Amino acid sequence: MTTHTPIPTPRRPAPPRTPTRRPNSVLDDGHNTTLTAGLLLIFGLAYLACWLHLGPHTLAWTLNRATGTVAYLLLAATTATGALLGSRYSPAWLTRAQQTGWHGVTSGFALTLGMAHGLLLTVDATYPQSLLAVLIPGASSVRPLPVALGTLGAYLLALVIVSTRARRHLNPRVWKALHLSAYPAFALLTAHGVTAGSDHLGALYATSVAAVAFTFGLRLLEETKKRRPPRTTG
Repeated sequence: MTTHTPIPTPRRPAPPRTPTRRPNSVLDDGHNTTLTAGLLLIFGLAYLACWLHLGPHTLAWTLNRATGTVAYLLLAATTATGALLGSRYSPAWLTRAQQTGWHGVTSGFALTLGMAHGLLLTVDATYPQSLLAVLIPGASSVRPLPVALGTLGAYLLALVIVSTRARRHLNPRVWKALHLSAYPAFALLTAHGVTAGSDHLGALYATSVAAVAFTFGLRLLEETKKRRPPRTTG
């Protein structure tokens, strides 16, 4: 009588795990969602008032100036501080996750207010523009160049934010290249404000550009020192 040794069945390799995004205490805070919903509701009511020609004749113009100025302040803040993330110049009182979270929240609100700023052009009491005139660079009948600069800058900022949300699906070099689009976006939106705004905000633009250039220089200096080969003693 012969016995047969059972042949072991080969184990199938485990399927690769899909990386999951860890919740961020700042980005995933429910208060941010509530605040965003509240701001969108207020903007919706204000937009409706402008569309129905309720309130003062300059309501849309005033709201356009306000949303544009606040959006630019947030953009300058997130661009200037973003260069310091992960560097020795980053604030020690915030964890890396908190720094990233606030950076993302500020960028998101800057884009949201920037979009509201553009939409208000469609209900301007004096020179209303179509939605396509706002979305297509150069199609505006009023100040086409400044409006085109703002549209292109908003597109680049949206690209930065969307690519960051999809970061785990992108090659690190591709993501970094897309993320650096924040600097051309900042330049375009600065040029938009300087050429389109009728307010005296020269000091604001000069301070913002100086802050972004300063923090960018600090980060560039740090990265240059890291890549410099160590000195050899002979």
